[in-house]
Amino acid sequence: MIDKKRLRKHLFVDPHVQGALVWRVIMYWFLCLGTAIVMLLCWRMLTGPARMFYTHFDDMWFHYGPALIASLLLLPLVVADIIRLSNRFTGPMVRLRREMRALARGEQVEPLRFRDDDFWHEFAEEFNAVVARVQGDRPNPSSRTFPDAQDEPEPVGAGIE
Repeated sequence: MIDKKRLRKHLFVDPHVQGALVWRVIMYWFLCLGTAIVMLLCWRMLTGPARMFYTHFDDMWFHYGPALIASLLLLPLVVADIIRLSNRFTGPMVRLRREMRALARGEQVEPLRFRDDDFWHEFAEEFNAVVARVQGDRPNPSSRTFPDAQDEPEPVGAGIE
C-alpha cells in the first residue's frame, strides 16, 4: 500500500520557479518554431521558383502543417513533464523552507524525509543534523551521514583574491 503521508498533493507547489520553467519551455517552443519557419521559407525562396515570399506559405502549410500541429499537440505534454520534474526539486525546497521558518520561530521540528525520487536528500540530512543540534539532541559523531565542511575538497579558485 502506498504511504499516503509521503505523496505530494499538488504538482505546482512553487509558482515562481515552476512558472518560470513553464514560461521558458513555451518560449523555446515558439523560438524553435519561428526559426524553423524562417529557415524553410528562405530555403524555398532560394531553391524554388521566383515568386513573392508570401505565396510560399500555402505550400509550406501543405507540406509542414501536420508537423506544426503535432508539435502543438506535444507542447502540453512537455509542459506537464516539466511541472512534474520541477516538483521533484521545488517540493523539497518548499518543505525545507517551511521547516526552517518553524525552527526560527522556536517550534519543535520533526526530521525531514523527502520522497525517494525527490532531489536534495543531502539538504534534508544536513538540516536534520542542524535541527538536532539546535534542539539539543546532539547526534552521535560516528553515525553522521553528511560530510564535514573540512572533509570536502576546497573548490577550485577558493582563497584566490
